[in-house]
Amino acid sequence: MALISAFWNSNQRLQTAAENHPPIRLFDADKTAVTLLQQAMVDTGIAPALQVDGIFGAKTAAAVRSVETQFNMDPDEGVAGRQTLGILDILLQNGQLGRDLAQTDTPLAGQKIAAAVLALNGLKTALKNGTTPATLTADGLSTHFRLTLAPSAPGITRQVTDADIDAILLRYNQLLGLFAASGIRFRTGVPVNGIDTAAEAPLNGPITFGPAFTNVDSHFGDRIGPHSRAAILMHEGVHVFDGLSGNSNTHISEFAPAYATQPADLSLHNPSSFAGFAAHIYNNGDPAPRFGLGPGARGL
Repeated sequence: MALISAFWNSNQRLQTAAENHPPIRLFDADKTAVTLLQQAMVDTGIAPALQVDGIFGAKTAAAVRSVETQFNMDPDEGVAGRQTLGILDILLQNGQLGRDLAQTDTPLAGQKIAAAVLALNGLKTALKNGTTPATLTADGLSTHFRLTLAPSAPGITRQVTDADIDAILLRYNQLLGLFAASGIRFRTGVPVNGIDTAAEAPLNGPITFGPAFTNVDSHFGDRIGPHSRAAILMHEGVHVFDGLSGNSNTHISEFAPAYATQPADLSLHNPSSFAGFAAHIYNNGDPAPRFGLGPGARGL
């Protein structure tokens, strides 16, 4: 990728610095590039009082370090390279990133979960009363959890039980609690898997949202749309509560062919199943493409 903002995208020195070949550092000789860097930090509010003079001195280095500190990036000792320039590029486009953006997505994710919870509670009532369950709920369970209402042969699918429904409901309610505490359970930073990773979460959290989790095209990847960001919130949230969710035979993308043949007992631990089912119910059918980071879906 490259720097996107028209503010500086034609400057070749900045484009190479954004690839760390080499980054811009103390006493850099390219005054034009340094001037643009300084002006970017002024314009984005990172260092509004910084003198724009084309000289990369101690104050400019301190301003660069403030970018690293504010967004919990790996410290580069005031060197402006891929992470600093990439973040400034997002801000210059009036984009949002990291935890701040994720917190704006919790209402949409919560609405989808609420729709799923309502559908599952309706299913419990129908099964208890011996009435016909909603077709949408049955389709969603079959598609995303490989759970069926009728008896099925052992293998990929099996008949849903009350315990299955309660387990799915528990997970969704845990996610709602996580979103309500997003101020302390979400963070901005560099994911362990690298700065191009949108988000990741270990068991018990927190969820780390990198600069690639953004609503504009950036040096870290194409923009991620609100529905796909909501899917990421649900997906990573499951990792916080389920120690089996990251296993290789469990953690299968909703965009992978293997998703359709994952056995039900594993699907109940797959983060993609929870994001997929909630979207299926909320959208009155399985979205095509599904929401997330799969082909054709990232911007949705």
